[in-house]
Amino acid sequence: LLVQRQMSVVEEDLEEFHLALKQYVESASSQSGCLYVSIQKFSNESRFIVYEFWENSSMWNSHLQMNYSKAFQRSNVDFLETPELTSTILWLHNFTQLWIL
Repeated sequence: LLVQRQMSVVEEDLEEFHLALKQYVESASSQSGCLYVSIQKFSNESRFIVYEFWENSSMWNSHLQMNYSKAFQRSNVDFLETPELTSTILWLHNFTQLWIL
């Protein structure tokens, strides 16, 4: 499962957001079922895209219930200009097809 999270951060909160994001990525990356986490920051903007690769949707849903994940979501209420946009793509390991959810 690929999870794409788009976030536009309030300029004044960038430093605090960076700390919260770093803690989130460290915690998520150490979870069973998390294959990889990557962050893209748009230059000259306070926009980020976080890509999370999970073994399956069940593992991702379990991750969403963890305290570190909930804490990151709560902090984003203050840090983000607009609500986070999340999309998921399910891929099948034995096929080359992608299914968009």
